[in-house]
Amino acid sequence: MRYWVKTPSFFPILFPNIVWKLASKQPKLYLTFDDGPTEEVTNKILSILKKEKVPATFFCTGSNVKIHSDIYQKILNNGHSVGNHTMNHINGWEKNKVEYLKDVKEASHYINSNLFRPPYGKLNILALPSLLKSYKVVVWDVLSGDFDFTLEVNKVIHNVIDNVQSGSILVFHDNKKYKDSTLTALPKVITTLKKRGFGFEAIPFSPLW
Repeated sequence: MRYWVKTPSFFPILFPNIVWKLASKQPKLYLTFDDGPTEEVTNKILSILKKEKVPATFFCTGSNVKIHSDIYQKILNNGHSVGNHTMNHINGWEKNKVEYLKDVKEASHYINSNLFRPPYGKLNILALPSLLKSYKVVVWDVLSGDFDFTLEVNKVIHNVIDNVQSGSILVFHDNKKYKDSTLTALPKVITTLKKRGFGFEAIPFSPLW
């Protein structure tokens, strides 16, 4: 499995209309969670965030929100942000523009947010101009690797704490497949980064409808 933990610096130059990190004069970080909501993981993440008094942003799939609308509402009630992660977690490199935009639009009926993140970070480039008319397309600059079954939890922790900068957008998952790694690493990451003087914020969003 090949991926960049730290996003290469030339990516934001190639795609300046995509949000890779957020400008911040303060030592602020942006925790994000992809693929939920799920009963097995999201509720536990929400408990951790509540205990630590940390806001975050959840990029949800429409299919999961349809099943777990109560958990989706709980995310919002707890003061977190939400974003569209497509309806069916589709790979933008494997779909044409029309198929991709249709899936995003379907998800928007369940996820009322102007934030969008492509699953796998694989955006359908031909769809980007259309997406930018309604959405802020948000990716990341630090990938935890909690989805990588070859990594020990300590490596997941260090993937994050060794690569953050002020304004960094960090990616974890509330996907039940990765729950052991995510739920073990997350509290340790938050505690360590707080000790280093970082605070956390949710990515601001606006409703589409």
